[in-house]
Amino acid sequence: MAYTFLKNFQDPILQNSKTYIEVIKKRVTADPEHVVFRFLDNGIDESEAFSYNQLETRSKALGAAMQQYARKGERVLLLFPAGLKYVASLFACFYSGMIAVPAYPPRRNRNLNRVLTIIEDSGAHISIISRQVYRDIERNFKDNPLLRNMLWIVYEEIGDKKASEWKKTEIFADDVALIQYTSGSTGNPKGVMITQLNLFYNSEYIHQTFEFSKETTLGMNWLPIFHDMGLIGGILQAAYLGGLNVGMPPVEFLKNPYKWLKAIEKYKATVGGGPNFSFDYCVQKVSEEERKNLDLSSMNTFFCGAEPVRKSTMEAFSKAFADNGVTAEQMYPVYGMAETTLIATGGFQKNPPKYLRIKQDKLAENKVEIADAYEAKAIELVGCGHTWLETEIAIVNPKTFSRLNEDKVGEIWISGPTVAKGYWNKPEETKRTFEAYIDDTKEGPFLRSGDLGFLHQNELYITGRLKDLIIIRGVNHYPSDIEFTVENSNPVLRPNAGAAFSILKNGEEKLIIVHELERAALRNTNHQQIINDIRYAISDEHELETQAIILIQTGSIPITSSGKIQHRQTRYDYLNNKLNVIALWKKTEETTKTDMPKKETGIPTEENITEWLVQWIMHNQHFRRNEIDLDKPVTAYGVDSLSAVNLEQEISEHFGFDWHVSSFMLNPTINALTKEGVELFREEISKKNR
Repeated sequence: MAYTFLKNFQDPILQNSKTYIEVIKKRVTADPEHVVFRFLDNGIDESEAFSYNQLETRSKALGAAMQQYARKGERVLLLFPAGLKYVASLFACFYSGMIAVPAYPPRRNRNLNRVLTIIEDSGAHISIISRQVYRDIERNFKDNPLLRNMLWIVYEEIGDKKASEWKKTEIFADDVALIQYTSGSTGNPKGVMITQLNLFYNSEYIHQTFEFSKETTLGMNWLPIFHDMGLIGGILQAAYLGGLNVGMPPVEFLKNPYKWLKAIEKYKATVGGGPNFSFDYCVQKVSEEERKNLDLSSMNTFFCGAEPVRKSTMEAFSKAFADNGVTAEQMYPVYGMAETTLIATGGFQKNPPKYLRIKQDKLAENKVEIADAYEAKAIELVGCGHTWLETEIAIVNPKTFSRLNEDKVGEIWISGPTVAKGYWNKPEETKRTFEAYIDDTKEGPFLRSGDLGFLHQNELYITGRLKDLIIIRGVNHYPSDIEFTVENSNPVLRPNAGAAFSILKNGEEKLIIVHELERAALRNTNHQQIINDIRYAISDEHELETQAIILIQTGSIPITSSGKIQHRQTRYDYLNNKLNVIALWKKTEETTKTDMPKKETGIPTEENITEWLVQWIMHNQHFRRNEIDLDKPVTAYGVDSLSAVNLEQEISEHFGFDWHVSSFMLNPTINALTKEGVELFREEISKKNR
């Protein structure tokens, strides 16, 4: 079978291939010693690397180990921290015809629940796992029946000699290569079935969209490699074209984004990127002093996707790093999702981003009218490019399924070989989402994206989400999951009577909670305690900070005639002060403004560390001193994963010893943390005196 999407490409390896893994095997034969992956475990120093030959050897060795217990088509759970062990295990599945199920190791019970739902939904009974993660599971979760029945293949226990036992498996274009579980709901996971053709096609799609060549495909990647943007856009793309991908753990970027930018300079990277928040994060965290000695001129492309792309972010990043070699033309907004393997639209590389200023009141009516510079109520939208190759986008009325003309807002429908096969083991949802047809012409099938947008001069603009999905820092959060957490946080909160939604504040999406109280709790109740319980539960279950919590009158939340919560109406009522408020809390800078203690020079005491933590919570999380209980977990004060890495960096610098972020996310109390801090300091002193 000849693929038309390769008709204008001269690389014989691609021209005569039929699957993604066939391309990789030919690359191994053509250039076995080419180094295709490097990894910087601390974000600075190279800790491991793979040539094509090493990648194939490890993949076959692991594949042979799997073939002893499983056949082609069986699902294999991959549980690793960031690193090349993950990469080799993924390609082991590709080589052997097993279906890879990427996941992230459990850190706490919340993370365990997600892993368990993935195991149950995928039917995986075998896992390739690192020795350290295996020990953690044995120590903390060995009594769980699902985990107890798993067959564990420990990566470090499989030697390269095992590769000689690998048995060749015939792989076809329609074979499912991996199941990509979408971020979001833990109660109803949806595994997107990505085929070998999907991987092949989307890799070529990225190649042509980004105008890559073998010489320029050098990516500097901090994104999680168990999810689509880091995995398919980083790992698989480099191997596909014979380039190089240099990676680092996401936590190193979150600790210090300067490491990512410095690594770009060191390796002369040509492409890198992330969600919108990551560019704002670089502007906020990289100091002027650090920028003075930074050279980013090697970069061709800073791509931005996975959450709403904002004009203010594009302009702020290119302006902040203009003296370091960043130009507006390098900023590259894209649109895509797991259901389209990865990318669906992108523009021309040499063009700067396209912006469109439109009238806000007309957009509310699903109409697009250009606003002039004097229009007060206008919004700026960022163009996300156009389709390439055989992919097609239609803007469709989500109620009538009729195609809409240009400059009309509707649901974005997508068709072509980039669209995945469907949802694993969910035939009804697959039919509803992946098999849509335009009503009058019967064109299809199309993927219903669930996103709203419009086409203007062949450019795609995203206006919002048809469903009420909340996207914060590039991660999807379903309102129903958050609302369930909220209503179970305190018994005086009415069941099925709350709404979670986001608003834009200072260029970032922020979480808002509105919930009804039981009638008996309207008076003579400690409403502040209820609010604190909600904040703690959301932080603990979802690793999210809450911007505002509003407790409202019994029976006053907007609902439909069938009893469903009206999220958009609730959001509107919140923004326009129309809620029947009983108690309200907002995160503000002014209420708890405080100066942090000066840096310690002597041996810290428990009292020193306790006071520092209290001051940090007041200063950064905006709690009052009388709201802080030393016997509550630090996560009770809105410490999510991002604020935890900031806490790690600041407390380590202040007291002069390394204090790992995991300590703050394992639910210890403030009192327990102070004891740990003193012990860590003593260990540090002991090491220095040896």
